[in-house]
Amino acid sequence: MDRDARRPVGQSVTRDHEEHSHEGDRVDLVVPASSRFLRPIRLVAADAAGRAGCDVEEIEDFRIAVDELCHLLMTSTDHFVHLTVTTFDTHVVAHGSTRARSAAPHALAEVSEMIVSGTVDHYEIVASPGELAFEVTKHARCASDSPASLVEWPR
Repeated sequence: MDRDARRPVGQSVTRDHEEHSHEGDRVDLVVPASSRFLRPIRLVAADAAGRAGCDVEEIEDFRIAVDELCHLLMTSTDHFVHLTVTTFDTHVVAHGSTRARSAAPHALAEVSEMIVSGTVDHYEIVASPGELAFEVTKHARCASDSPASLVEWPR
């Protein structure tokens, strides 16, 4: 597969993801760096969390966290934002990356940090010269008993 010229150079978060992505269902999304494109990001994140067996509250938590982290990327770049969401049997993982402007913010605002840390099990923001990336993970509390796991999601 040819490397897209718009694609950021891979860093540690992105490389780690590529090693583990074969284990789950993966969706890749590339969007312009505009908040107008947060809606499709939220839809993909919510669907993936539902497929992982998350309940309604956990789906909303994951969706909110991915929204906040993608907004950080969008305010830090003039390039496309790359998002990969991978669904596993008991959890969901999102990876986002973009080429960052050097003077761009590389950390969440205090309120956003409180929101993200309060809604997911793990998140990490990695800033390196020329790139900003994140990884966020949400585990289903009890994937086999959650109402979301009883819904047959289309594949």
